[in-house]
Amino acid sequence: MTATMVSGEFYIDGTGVSIPPAVPIGRVVDDGLYSAEDLAETQMLSVAIAADGFPAEMAVDAARQALTVSAHEPRDIALTLYAYISNQGLHGWHSGAFVHRFAVGNSAPAIEVVQRSNGCMAALDLATAYLAARDTDAALIATADRFDDMPGGRWNYDYGLIPGDGATACVVSREGGFARILSLVSHADSSFEEVHRGDFAYVPMQDTGATPSFRQRKQQYFRSHGLAETVARFSSGISTVVSRALDDAGVRRTEIDHWVLPNVGLQELRTYYLDALKVPVESTLWNWGRTVGHLGAGDQIAGLHRLRQEGRALPGRTLVLLGVGVGFNWTCAVLRIEDE
Repeated sequence: MTATMVSGEFYIDGTGVSIPPAVPIGRVVDDGLYSAEDLAETQMLSVAIAADGFPAEMAVDAARQALTVSAHEPRDIALTLYAYISNQGLHGWHSGAFVHRFAVGNSAPAIEVVQRSNGCMAALDLATAYLAARDTDAALIATADRFDDMPGGRWNYDYGLIPGDGATACVVSREGGFARILSLVSHADSSFEEVHRGDFAYVPMQDTGATPSFRQRKQQYFRSHGLAETVARFSSGISTVVSRALDDAGVRRTEIDHWVLPNVGLQELRTYYLDALKVPVESTLWNWGRTVGHLGAGDQIAGLHRLRQEGRALPGRTLVLLGVGVGFNWTCAVLRIEDE
């Protein structure tokens, strides 16, 4: 079943990012940390890497930026949603409460959203539904990740992409903003959860060093299901959610000015996204994404922010934001830029 956005008008009213300096991939290959074969597949140029600190600290910075450029004060925020993939620094700690405390500070709820790479987009879906149901005006979405201690390490964590560190934030409003949400659709295929589980058994928290990487789990899955079948089903999920979002928005694919897709390597981008959507790489943010890496739960907000920074989010332009998270969950939003 595919879920469509609740009725009513919603806007993005301010974005912010906190992305640390990037490390050139050539240097990483020379150091023997990343293979030349993987680089030939991903075609990455550099990856953003944070030296230290809680990811939530970066999220506070991004959230404050988003609030500052929005028309809303922290007291207006009726809901804070915080999404992430990586270790937040302390097991059992509510890092979303930290973001809320230092960026918002009121008594509205702060909730963590663990939808992996679809984090910010799933949060957008939840935020609009919450605002409509509670008849309130604004919500804050924030994301942040640091990938220095992922299973298998940053450079061998997964196929086809390199995780990059950073934080993003946006204010969702019912009163107005620079981008109007024309449609918002989510779709899921939970039979895909096996892709990132494989045949592995439960790993106790105290034995995290034995946690298999995504690469190892995918190898097991592909031995049973094959790559061609996986690509076909994944492409079907993407096509379903994007087609429904475009139909709900009353927009044709040819009318989309910018496609904000996950920051994955070039081969994966082509195989799973460009071919399925029949869009050229030039209409995406690939040339920027290859310099920062996959920003965990926040690629889409970061991409929207980048378009504004570059002066490409011009009034009248139409954008697609597509999020994909393991499980698998897809969320697609169609936006119309109303104000620079």
